[in-house]
Amino acid sequence: MNITRENIDALNAVIRINITPEDYKPRVDSVIRKYQKTANVPGFRPGMVPAGMIRKMYGKSLLVDELNTLLSETLGKYIYDNKIDVIGNPLPKKSEKEQVFEDGENFEFLYELGIAPEFEITFPKSKIPYYQVKIDEQMVDNDLGDLRRRYGKFSNPEVSEETNILYGEFNELDPDGNLMEGGNKTTTTLSVEMIKEVHDRKPFIGLKKNDTVDFNPMNVLKNEAEVAAMLRVDKISPALLSNYRFTVMTINQVEKAELNQEFFDKIYGEGVVKTEEEFRAKIREGIASYFGRESDRKLKKDLRLKMLEELQVPLPDDFLKRMLIANQEKGKELDASAFEHEYFHLSDDLRWNLINGKIAKTNSLDISEEEVVVVAKQVLHQQFANYGMYDLDAAKLDDLSKRYLAEENNREKIERTILDQKVFDFVKPQLKLDIQEFPYEKFIEKIAEKTEHELEHHH
Repeated sequence: MNITRENIDALNAVIRINITPEDYKPRVDSVIRKYQKTANVPGFRPGMVPAGMIRKMYGKSLLVDELNTLLSETLGKYIYDNKIDVIGNPLPKKSEKEQVFEDGENFEFLYELGIAPEFEITFPKSKIPYYQVKIDEQMVDNDLGDLRRRYGKFSNPEVSEETNILYGEFNELDPDGNLMEGGNKTTTTLSVEMIKEVHDRKPFIGLKKNDTVDFNPMNVLKNEAEVAAMLRVDKISPALLSNYRFTVMTINQVEKAELNQEFFDKIYGEGVVKTEEEFRAKIREGIASYFGRESDRKLKKDLRLKMLEELQVPLPDDFLKRMLIANQEKGKELDASAFEHEYFHLSDDLRWNLINGKIAKTNSLDISEEEVVVVAKQVLHQQFANYGMYDLDAAKLDDLSKRYLAEENNREKIERTILDQKVFDFVKPQLKLDIQEFPYEKFIEKIAEKTEHELEHHH
């Protein structure tokens, strides 16, 4: 067997594999002997079928199968032994010689390779905006109130008051004020305190079970996200702007937990917090930590975009496009426009993975098995928590995490997540950040805004 590599350019190469009968004949003969033992051919007892007959019946297909196996093993070993950093999968290329798949023939196979580019890592020298939320006392008050309600005592008064949470059914109304046939219908809670205007709140005070109120949730609550979540509709749905009839099913009252040592210990552990001032400071820390993650998420996105633009990492684009086209599922081929759009995002992901990988390798940012297992357990714990299952047995979680990591792509996803975070944690201190602080509403707006790059390529 003879293998040679022909470099087309820095990003493309062709591997030429010449195979002689001496390379494949022992493999084919071995398979034929196995077939002799198991083949069921009329006129012959099991295990007594002549090798020549097996060769005549199955020889060509066996030859092709063994050649494919031999090629796969040989090509993989050659790439590994020669430390060729490839992108994508090798792509078969038509040989200049016509192949005749007959036993005893010499064969030549060609494979195109996409080669990972050589490039140097440099971090942005210009400042990158870093948005932070301005934590005011109202935010601390809101979180404090939420905690007091969550750990408070519940009761069900007969008549509703301003501090009640009503549980009931929303039914969409038609323009004439009648129940709309096939209209939106959902059962959920409505906090009277969420209604800011006194005149809007008044119809919801003094209600009893089965009483109804006709109103427009958007006009009364004036918060698109909250109303969409409450009515369980998309923000673009016409049902978001409709009038609704709300029928009271139960009235709930929460007596807020008292600000005492018992309450402090429940939230932060015994003796960690001793005064209301310390408690509020802890809440402030929690808010800062939560929104700090949001700040970092936005910075990660901006950093990725800036480094992709500045480093200009080249790819074997023509090779990758042909590889993707060859691998498209039959009947689900993309048209030219959709394909180019998908390739744009794929190529960005590939470039970023190369940048991430190089930063990690250069700076020995390794991932341990222990780290992978910890994150896998966190993922599973969150999944079960979504179904109200919070206390998983440690041994059960160990077993589930092993199975989870053995499933296709799960380990790769977790390792990529860990690597992304490690690279970000390494790069962030080296960046020049333009720290900008905004009130909550403006902060949310800033971290949600799309760049020109995203607007141009997002469909």
